[in-house]
Amino acid sequence: MRHLKITMLAVITFLIMGWMPLLLAEEILSDSQIEQLEDMEVHEQAGAPGFIQLPSKTVIEVDEITTVSPPVSVIDVLKTQATIDFRGQSNLDPGVDDIRIRGCDEQRFVTAIDGLTVQKSGGRKDGNIVDYATLPFFLIKSIEVLPGPHSALYDAKSVAGVLNLITRTPTRHDTEKPDIRLTSSYGSYNTMGNTAVVEGSVDSLTYDLAYQNYMTDGYLRNNEIDINTAFSRFGYLLPHSGFIALSASFSDVDRQIPVKNPGITQPSAADYDSDYPIVEKSSFQEWQDPTWDTEARTYRLNYAQTLPIGRLKFDAYSGKETRDYSYLTGTSRYSMETDWWQEGGKLMDEFQWNENNTTTFGVDLAKLYDDGTDDIKTERVRKKGAFFQHKWGILPSVDVTFGARYEDVNIWLSNWSGTALYNTSYGKYVERQWDQFIPKSFTTWKMDSIAPWLRDTSLSAGISKFWRAPDNHGDYNSSGRPSGIWLEPEHGMGYDLILKRRIVRDITLKLDYSFYNIKDYIMSNSSYAQYKSASDGALQWSDWKINLDEVHRHGVDIELGGHLTEDLSFYLTYSWQRFFDQGSSAAGVTGLDQRAEHRASAGLRYEVGEKTTLMLDYYYQSPETTEYSNQIATGVWEFYQVDNDAYHIVDIGVQYDCFKKAGWFSDGVLNVYLKNALNEVYYNSSGYPATDRTVGVSFRVSI
Repeated sequence: MRHLKITMLAVITFLIMGWMPLLLAEEILSDSQIEQLEDMEVHEQAGAPGFIQLPSKTVIEVDEITTVSPPVSVIDVLKTQATIDFRGQSNLDPGVDDIRIRGCDEQRFVTAIDGLTVQKSGGRKDGNIVDYATLPFFLIKSIEVLPGPHSALYDAKSVAGVLNLITRTPTRHDTEKPDIRLTSSYGSYNTMGNTAVVEGSVDSLTYDLAYQNYMTDGYLRNNEIDINTAFSRFGYLLPHSGFIALSASFSDVDRQIPVKNPGITQPSAADYDSDYPIVEKSSFQEWQDPTWDTEARTYRLNYAQTLPIGRLKFDAYSGKETRDYSYLTGTSRYSMETDWWQEGGKLMDEFQWNENNTTTFGVDLAKLYDDGTDDIKTERVRKKGAFFQHKWGILPSVDVTFGARYEDVNIWLSNWSGTALYNTSYGKYVERQWDQFIPKSFTTWKMDSIAPWLRDTSLSAGISKFWRAPDNHGDYNSSGRPSGIWLEPEHGMGYDLILKRRIVRDITLKLDYSFYNIKDYIMSNSSYAQYKSASDGALQWSDWKINLDEVHRHGVDIELGGHLTEDLSFYLTYSWQRFFDQGSSAAGVTGLDQRAEHRASAGLRYEVGEKTTLMLDYYYQSPETTEYSNQIATGVWEFYQVDNDAYHIVDIGVQYDCFKKAGWFSDGVLNVYLKNALNEVYYNSSGYPATDRTVGVSFRVSI
């Protein structure tokens, strides 16, 4: 069956590629007609400035939104969306895998750059899939937030949705003088950020150079962070809106891990430091000096061009990331260094038959490695995918997008404890393979013609299958155990019903009800596992991670925004969700409740005259309980529970446009901000006290 599916996809692809040029032969007469084939998406202007609400996604235009404090990473922009749940140890650090979408962790949604998934084999303390501090935020033009599993163009793990970071396209400049942008900021806890970006071109040759440094002493004890990122990209502009570009990025990230700071009433009160808040949930003492340092190198090749066969895109990447998890143990320093390698690519063709029909198809591949039991580069994951998607304007008022994705996944999980096999029925590495055909659909009905009061109103429905293989170290080798031997892929159906309507002026409402029926939901069962010793034989660790029979998720997401007056704009987002285990597993009953049920975010922007903008942001989260794990020695993990009360956060800021032109300088902008202005006391998902009231100032200028 597997070979039959591959053969059918190959035949279909061959027929499309072979016959399309013949079908187009009479149409292709000149370069001007070729230019018209380029995909162009007209964005509606309604909604809050910088936010474009489309039925199938929300687009955040990075240059158009104003944030209270200068954004350091994509996380600072994504926090405007209530469906994005920040889970970091400190809001002064973008962190690793520190967001959830629709209550799902990084293993159930996709973070992509220009459509190509960011991923690695992961594991070795938490998921370790995406370190948001290493992504080149200064190159990002916009962020697409796609809710749900309804696009065939992305990795199959996009159960909860996709974050697609769209970079700035290489562009020919009017002169050979480079454009230079400088940003500098300083805030509480000695928090400093400096960014320099240089962009330019010489004829058809383009270049982008950037350097970013961010550092902070942190709010907690032993919480210093120092992030340095260097980036370069060189491109060449091709005919027919084409380009080819090669980029390289290097990041050096030094992080300290917060340590215990027991209160004066505790038995270990002699270790209390009054300069920092009380911390009891950390696994480390101050003398252990725990750190988590990362180096990441990534190389990317990007090509795009409009040709007779459509808009052709090819993206490829190769990267290596090294993480050193280190702390003192007695008289020696324990160090667990992990190396990850990843490489992959995506070839995609988008062909517009006419104004009502557009077909997209392509293939992608990813190979993920890490250093295995012999400290050598070992392939852990290989993913092959093929996809097809067609957008059809059936009627002037009805658009249907349908497609399918086929994905083939191989994993090689470790069955080695360092001295012996866990399960003697297998060798050091156990290979598992899964594949699946995954249909997708999304339909939008524009209701303008029904009645005048339904003008600028649409109703959309997404009905799609989803499927996710346990292709991350946190699944197949959770806490080092060979749990992947017994796991099966998640699968099920995802439904979204979306109402979008312009209410008055440019104020737009988007209401999304979603329902997921998830079969074989992968869940940690470490707190309830029974088969944990060698005496259990072939069953040892078989229930460390388990598949729940069936899980239901209900959710509501609301987006509302626009201008109340010409000078006053706002945005409001709200997210509600509940997970229900349809079985009786103890892990399902407790684990699925470990997420907040209600979240909200809102913002006001008031333009005072032509130069001053007043800003206010608000965040709310209802109570939640989370189980957190931390490795405290080789093969030894600590698990504890964090109870977090509901909290409200208010941030305020002022942006002042100092000048448009001053000698060599232009577009000078000053920001002054106050975050957590009400000094709310609350805890993050790791059980650490969240940052208190902070103040800061930033200035950016162009040359």
